[in-house]
Amino acid sequence: MDTMNNVSIQGDQRYIDYKFDFLTFPVLVACIPLTYLVPTVFIILKVFKCYFRNLVGKQEATMNPHVFFVIVTAQLTSIFFMLSDYITIRLPFTGILTSWCASQQPNHLLKVLFFYTFYFTYVSWQFPFLLSILRLIPLYYPQKHNEVCAKTIKFAIPFIYLYPFIFGFSLIPAVGTCRQLLGPYQFGAIFIWYTGNWFDIKLMNGSIFNLILWLLLCIISNLALYFKLKKLKNHRKSVILQRAELSLSLTALSMLLSFVTTLICALIFIIFPTMAVYFIALRPFGNDCEICFGPWIFYLTHPAFKKKKILFWKDASKIGTIHTTF
Repeated sequence: MDTMNNVSIQGDQRYIDYKFDFLTFPVLVACIPLTYLVPTVFIILKVFKCYFRNLVGKQEATMNPHVFFVIVTAQLTSIFFMLSDYITIRLPFTGILTSWCASQQPNHLLKVLFFYTFYFTYVSWQFPFLLSILRLIPLYYPQKHNEVCAKTIKFAIPFIYLYPFIFGFSLIPAVGTCRQLLGPYQFGAIFIWYTGNWFDIKLMNGSIFNLILWLLLCIISNLALYFKLKKLKNHRKSVILQRAELSLSLTALSMLLSFVTTLICALIFIIFPTMAVYFIALRPFGNDCEICFGPWIFYLTHPAFKKKKILFWKDASKIGTIHTTF
């Protein structure tokens, strides 16, 4: 029993005549995440508001503006990641796009929708590593951390948003198609795919390579950060600083959750393709862990969001340069 197939539904009268039924289990599965994704969007906007207020208002809050900027950018990007997940995975599973998709020929619009998810998946994998690097810089360059962090972000942010094109360039001549999901999925449950890409490059191979690469880099950088902070633990006098470091560590850890679920699904798809049918529907929920846990953990645990516990730079300066890990 295979999950995927190579037969497009475009032009198939059975799918053109398909009637979407709102009262089905796939629709329920697609709607349930809205109960926690919508509140998460409001939390992300609160984090952005706090960052914008401190940036524009020039308040002396205890936060490293570079680290905070990366977290805000990653969380705002996760909103687009969530939208891409719904457009290309959750909604097609329900059958709501089936008749529309079958009524047209393979085209570039469907290809763009497929690339939309591909693009933001690659982007999301790089932010945890950048966050760890920015937290390491003040520990190794305490005297010029602002300069080094600024240069790092100036290079890293454009790189992150351009990087997916390196592995997706073969899709330029490709067209998108809609195909029926096999296995236990109902008739009309489809997925968006592509055909006619350059050199017939398998995008899955590049995805697995990047998954392993960025996961290993995140693990190595976080271990280096952990041991460095452990050595400095006895020199730290502020409980607020320790809470901020713990908050950032938990936030960074939550950003790694989608790595695990995506890697498991990818490996199963290649090694045990007949089992992939049972995991493909779980992959979006693994993405939800990153989208939701990160913003909530950061908002609920970081001292910057506790108005009564704000430590200003004039007080932090008495402790030394460790405050820059915020």
